[in-house]
Order: sequence, then C-alpha cells, then structure tokens
Amino acid sequence: MTREIAYSGETGRSLIKNRWRDALYFMAIAAVLFAVMFTFINEKTAKVSFYWAFYFSLIGIIANGRQLSRRHLWFTGALALLGCSKVIWFYWHYLGNADYDPFNDYLNAGKRLLIAAVISYYLFSQRTRHPQLIRRMMEWGLIAAFIGTTAYGLYQYFSSAHRVEFALDRATISAYGYAMLAAVVLFMLAAKSHAKGQLLLCLGVFIIAWFVIIQTGTRNMIATFPFIIFFVGIFQFRHLGWKAAAGIVIAVAVLAAACYKPMIKPRADIAIAEFNRYSQDHGNKHGSLTSRLAMWNIGIACFAANPLGMNMEQRTAWFKAYVKETHQDASALNFVSIHLHNELIDSATLQGIPGALIMVLFYLTLIIYALRKNNALLFSVMLAVVISGLTDVVFISRELTVCVSLLLVLCLLWQNLNATPQKRR
Repeated sequence: MTREIAYSGETGRSLIKNRWRDALYFMAIAAVLFAVMFTFINEKTAKVSFYWAFYFSLIGIIANGRQLSRRHLWFTGALALLGCSKVIWFYWHYLGNADYDPFNDYLNAGKRLLIAAVISYYLFSQRTRHPQLIRRMMEWGLIAAFIGTTAYGLYQYFSSAHRVEFALDRATISAYGYAMLAAVVLFMLAAKSHAKGQLLLCLGVFIIAWFVIIQTGTRNMIATFPFIIFFVGIFQFRHLGWKAAAGIVIAVAVLAAACYKPMIKPRADIAIAEFNRYSQDHGNKHGSLTSRLAMWNIGIACFAANPLGMNMEQRTAWFKAYVKETHQDASALNFVSIHLHNELIDSATLQGIPGALIMVLFYLTLIIYALRKNNALLFSVMLAVVISGLTDVVFISRELTVCVSLLLVLCLLWQNLNATPQKRR
C-alpha cells in the first residue's frame, strides 16, 4: 500500500513537471513566431516577443540543464561566434574610448545574435513530447505571419504609398526580410504535399510575394527572388517535374510584363543612369547606386590597407583621406558613418580579416548543411541572406538581425521535428 502511494506521488510529480516543461516550450515557440510575425507589422511588439522568447529559453535551460541534449549545438555555436565577433570588436576598439557608444549597431547586433543563440540552444536541445503538435504550430504561425505581412503590404500599395515598406520605414530592409519569410512559407508548403492543388498554392504564394517585393522597389530582390525560388525549387524538388518549373517561368513572365512599365522599368532606368553617372563623375555625385559603388570601391581599398580592422571613426577618417587624395568616390562619405551597404565589405573594413572570415564561415556552414540535409527552407533563406548582403547589411540591421536569426532557427527546427517519430517520449 505504501509503495503504491509513493509510486502514485512520484507519477503525479513527473506529470506536473512534464506539463510545466511542455508549457514552457510552447511559450518559447509562440514568442519566436510572434517576433517574426510582428517584425513587419509592429516593431515594438516584435522586440518584446523576442526578449520573452529569450526569458522562456533561459528558464528552460536553467530548470532542465542536465536533461538537455546537444542536438544542433553547431548552429548555436555559429550564431554565438558571429555575435561574439561583433561584441568583442566593439569593446576592443571602444572600451575606455571617448567615442564609446552603447547604441553602436555592431554591439547591439552582436547582443541580439547571442540572445538568438540561447533561444536556439533551448529549442533544439529540449526533447519535446509533442513534435507533431509543435511542427503544426510552427507551420500555422509562419503562414499567419506571411498572410498578415502580405495584407499589410497590399494595404500600403492600395493606399497609394510610394513604396511598400511595411512598418520598418525602409523599403530595402523590408524587401529582404519579406522575401525570406515568403521563401520559407513557400517551400514549407511544397514539402508537405506534391498534389496539384498544393503546387498551385505554392505558385500563388510566389506570385503574391513577388508582386509585393516589386512594390518595395528594391532592385536587388526584384531581380533575384524568382531565381532563388526557381533554383532552390529545381535543386531540392527535382521530382516535381517540368510542370512546376513551367508554372514559375510563366508566372514570372506574366507578372514582369504587368509590372514592367509602372515599377520595374523606372527602377532599371535609374540604375543604368546612375551606373553611367558613376563612370562619368568618378563617383563624386550622390545616388542610390553611385554611392554604393563608391562605398564598395573605397571599402575594398580600405580593407587592403588595414587588414586587421579599425573603429568607425578611423574608417571615416580613412575614407575622407582617400577621397581627398584621389578626388573620386566622394558620394561614399554620406554613408560611411552608418554602413557600406555590403555585409562582407562593411565587416572586413571594421573587423578586419577575422571578422570577414567568421562571416564567410557562417555563410558556408549553413549553406553546406542545408544542401547536405536537403533543407530547402534553410537553403532559400541563406541564399537570400547572401544576396541581400551584397547591397545592404543583414546582421547589423536591428530588425533583420532578430528576424533572420529566428527564421534560421525555425528552418532547422521544422525539419528536425518533421523527422521526429510521432510517438517519441
């Protein structure tokens, strides 16, 4: 009798403990999904959700430290390494310096990456008893995020906004993040079923997403989004056949023709004119593309001359000296104190060879893993990250640092849960 009572008490305590553990995990996942969803709708809500995801994860790690597994520790390490590289660079150059600024973009981006690493460690290492339920929650959460964001973008478009920029007030950043979210949802739907209706749904997602991206006026993503979808789709889903490929090609042709005159042609004409202006005026006249070309040209020269990096004030001084000496690329001076509109060049000029190598290592590690594991979601996001980084910054932007790091976590977690047996205990 005593043994039965003791056994019953032990079972009850285990049941309560398991329920508490499950609830904590559900709350962490929900907070991550809310952070992604509200990135484009309400930045403050996204920020609060991100920190709540961190709090839930930290509590889970402390409470279940001995029971946590080490799955995907490599990814947590990659995020942490990238974050540490930015934080260490900041304190190395600014601690005790008169130019110390606690709101430095590199410092804050590094902190956010470290927080995302803690979240990823908890979500990957906690052995949930409800993998299919969590996966379904993630699927519907990401679909809701895409629908909500798309609806907001279309609202801006029909409200005669000059460019769709969601709640971020920057069309370029909005286009990059939205393209990644759309790619994740599209390939998540493609992986679920190969039925004709499912393929039509994926095609619809692509058409709507590309239309919204076109309305952002972001030339980089307007040109590359169809190629990302087509390339990843053919590479990861070769068995879908020529009909799916033909559908994408036809959709691209029709949508490009419809949007060519009002949106695509004007942006293309401006790009061509600015490229010609850069050559004629030696990069001394301001323009969206001319300034970028000037920044990249000086940035490469700056990195070659200072391979170990420098702080932002030193970089600004170096740029000014370069312009004064060469009498060219003066338009770069308008943005050098912010960033150089290229992830790798910006990191290389400030963090030197170590920072550039860590960034490239991060890119390659995740892309190779995505290819080896046939993770179309992760592959598409990483291609968008690399392409976006050619003309802007991803892991320096406050909003994209959070959104992209969490999307990468969800891409890995979704496939991991998809491969988990339903009756796992």
